[in-house]
Parts: sequence; structure tokens; C-alpha cells
Amino acid sequence: MALSCVVVTPDKTYFEGEAEHVVVPAWDGELAVYTKHAPLIARLGHGVLRVHPAAGGAPVRIAIYGGFLKVQDDDVTVLASGADESPAPEKASADLAAAHKKVLETRPPRGTPGDFEIALEQERRAKARVAAARSRG
Repeated sequence: MALSCVVVTPDKTYFEGEAEHVVVPAWDGELAVYTKHAPLIARLGHGVLRVHPAAGGAPVRIAIYGGFLKVQDDDVTVLASGADESPAPEKASADLAAAHKKVLETRPPRGTPGDFEIALEQERRAKARVAAARSRG
């Protein structure tokens, strides 16, 4: 028996198919979902979502940026606010360095609180991409 899984953002479907299990970055830690899981709605954080296909093979790794998880009757729906497929590790690390630099440059009083919050979100997303890139393979 397998899970029916879909991972979507407002603009793209990242995965749709059968899964043995799914591991998501919940708001306060990782959460694994297997068949026969109790009904659940959870808030997601930034991190790496891993879908382990029912057919076997390597897990599908996706960097996600918040959203919600719904589990009901072996159906897993991930509604992510944003997501990216796993980039090359070098690019992910360079993006993180640039994002961290932007955080330092916009920290008040140098920048506005709004610019600082945007930079922090960009850094959180870059960290998720780095984690996804490092877990490839």
C-alpha cells in the first residue's frame, strides 16, 4: 500500500504520484508520514521535503518555503508557499553567501525594517536550498 502524494506551489506542481513515505520540514521539526497516518494538518517551515517513491529509487528532494501539509486517508497534500528543486551545491552556497551579505547590509539602522525582513526571508530560502543540495546524491 502506498500514499498518494502531491506537492504544489501556487505556480507549479513539483511532485504528483505514489510514495512509500514523505518527510516534511514542519514548523517545529521534521515530520514523517507513512500509510495509515492519522488525519493531520500541519504548518510547514523552510527546509527539505523528501518524497520516497513507492516504486523505489532515490528520494525526490525539494527545498520548500513554508506552507501547509494535509494528511487524510493515505492522501498527502503539500501546499508550499514556495519551492525549488535541488540546485548544484556550489550555486546554493554562493546564493547563501549573497543572502547573508544582504542581511548584514540591511540590518537596522542601515536599512529599513521591511528590507531587513525581506533579506532574512531570502536567507532562510537560501539555507533550505543549501540543505537540499547537500542531501542530493
